[in-house]
Amino acid sequence: MKKLLINSLAIFLLLLPTLALAQSGQNSGSQGSGQNSGGTSIYKINIPSPLKMCQGSTPGSDCSIPGLLNVIINNIVVPIGGVVAALMIMYAGFLYVTARGDTAQIKKAHEALLYGCIGAAILLGAKVIATAIKGTIDQL
Repeated sequence: MKKLLINSLAIFLLLLPTLALAQSGQNSGSQGSGQNSGGTSIYKINIPSPLKMCQGSTPGSDCSIPGLLNVIINNIVVPIGGVVAALMIMYAGFLYVTARGDTAQIKKAHEALLYGCIGAAILLGAKVIATAIKGTIDQL
């Protein structure tokens, strides 16, 4: 049963691009515009932002892929990761309090604290690296 599900998913993913390219003729509407030059069609497809950051056309909104990734990192990944890191550190503190001198429990609490701090450092480092790369690309 598992093999059948995996094979069906693989076939679907392989056939998905052909379904997307199955349109014929001129496309009229907001999805795209076609131009014929020598029998070939060129389509410009507009993909709306799923986070609605470009809906109001505000002057400060960035409607590009790096802008979308920046919104995802700043509004989703960092807040959730920060909460998870804080909960890990609190859990490690709880383990320290409930260890009551048991060296195995203290070792477990120490490892939980270490991994929580490493996770927070990775999260902060990833944000700093992404910001540095974005700044470098913007200068180019």
